[in-house]
Amino acid sequence: MHILPYARRGRLFLTIAYDVPKTYQAAIQGKNKLEWSSAIKKELSTMNQLEVWDVVELRGDYKIVGATWVFRVKKDHLNQALEHKACLCAQGFTQTPGIDFDQTYAPTGRMNPLRALIAHASFSGLDFHQTDVRSAFLHAPLTKTVYLAIPQGLDID
Repeated sequence: MHILPYARRGRLFLTIAYDVPKTYQAAIQGKNKLEWSSAIKKELSTMNQLEVWDVVELRGDYKIVGATWVFRVKKDHLNQALEHKACLCAQGFTQTPGIDFDQTYAPTGRMNPLRALIAHASFSGLDFHQTDVRSAFLHAPLTKTVYLAIPQGLDID
């Protein structure tokens, strides 16, 4: 086996680019429309199962918050597509602080406490497991009523 000297070695970078749509229309009309349609149906099904909304007829002057789709491809350690994910998001930027909501935050862990926890588990000879809470933010009740525009892809009879 012959190894080239460092100065003569070349660098090889391989990147697999995935076509991630920016809009609902692009998702359902693009080359991966079956995968994206399946991801959209899965997201809407989860929201229906968790009873995220009630469909109502608006009577009166209410502020309606828009809805948009955000798409991404979940990849494995070799950068291969594992799953196409669709997330329905409320366009909260249309709301007024202090009127439509009081606080906004996304509780996330910080790296230093996580490192300390991992170090303690390792030092103590403990096993360490990871889990994912799917649709975690959909489980929390809202303190105020929010009227969301009917998202694209949701059939209302």
